[in-house]
Amino acid sequence: MGKIFKFDVVIDAEDMCNRVREKKRLVALIRKQGRIVIYSLRRMGKTSLVNVCSQLLKKTDPKIFGLYVDLNEVTSLGDVAGRFKSHYETALNEQLPLKNVKAHLDALVSRLKLGLPGGVEISLKKKPEPQPEAYIMSLFKELKTMGQHHEIVIILDEFQGIAALRDVQAVLRREIKKLSNAAVILMGSNQRLLYKMFNDKKSPFFGFGEDMELKPIPLDEYLPYMNERFAVANLSIDGDTADYLMRKMNGIPNYINELGSWIVDTIATGTVLTKECIDSALADASKSKQGRYESALYGYSVNQKKFIKAVARLGLVSSYTGQEMSGETGLSPTELNRIGMSLDDAPIISRDTKNRFFILDPFLKQFLEML
Repeated sequence: MGKIFKFDVVIDAEDMCNRVREKKRLVALIRKQGRIVIYSLRRMGKTSLVNVCSQLLKKTDPKIFGLYVDLNEVTSLGDVAGRFKSHYETALNEQLPLKNVKAHLDALVSRLKLGLPGGVEISLKKKPEPQPEAYIMSLFKELKTMGQHHEIVIILDEFQGIAALRDVQAVLRREIKKLSNAAVILMGSNQRLLYKMFNDKKSPFFGFGEDMELKPIPLDEYLPYMNERFAVANLSIDGDTADYLMRKMNGIPNYINELGSWIVDTIATGTVLTKECIDSALADASKSKQGRYESALYGYSVNQKKFIKAVARLGLVSSYTGQEMSGETGLSPTELNRIGMSLDDAPIISRDTKNRFFILDPFLKQFLEML
């Protein structure tokens, strides 16, 4: 079986397109136990990049221990402590030999439960729930102890999830500062919130670490990657058409691969792909998501829907109170300003690095344009 387009999964090295410089830089940073903030739009491949770098490092250092924690939609220090607990349990189960696990449980765990032979599993049961801050402090102390025998990498994903939780930021910043023998990787997709967290002098994470922005992959790298996967269905694509496809997908690898997979499954074998093929495939793929997108729009007001549809039709919108938006929606600048503020952090609309509104999901954009 040939190579296929993979999307909506964390991918391995063989399925990652390019990112050579990013991989080299991240591996070097982990080895020197540095700190870095990786940011980009959603679905650009941040988690996959870290996964691939971890795989590369484990080839030379099997003792590397990675703790990945997802901070999306946490609302309190208790939530954050709970996330750390569950992810730490998973990491121990997956990465450490069974005989070494108990030594790392320390005060965090009071019982070790083993599954049946052939499917050994460790279930970590804590003592009665401590205060969240005390738990996090204990965990970071244990990580520092582990760092004497393992190369430690801490990955905190969707870091903007704690943007409004200054107490959480203060606790994590304090504990990370103490953890001198570990690499720390912070990742996020809401660049506006991340900017505030790392550039506000009053923020606990002001000036933290290095920055890495994941940008769209160049055409000359993606073209052979596409044709290698289109070859499964005896399809091919030239540079101009591939560039058109990539621009339609906002340059986002996950969406590029999703449309590529749809094309492989639906377009007649032997076809040389054209822009018309791309448009047809995008329209059909968007229609297949109709129920999902109708549900996503449920609950928005009539004027909010007008605003969202206008952004879809116009593309990048620098000023949502400008003449173009007024013309598309028939709404006054005052009303547009009110709606724009109400949609500031709505998941359906995104902002680019120049603070312009746009629809991140190209299939949703196509669906909105067809309404």
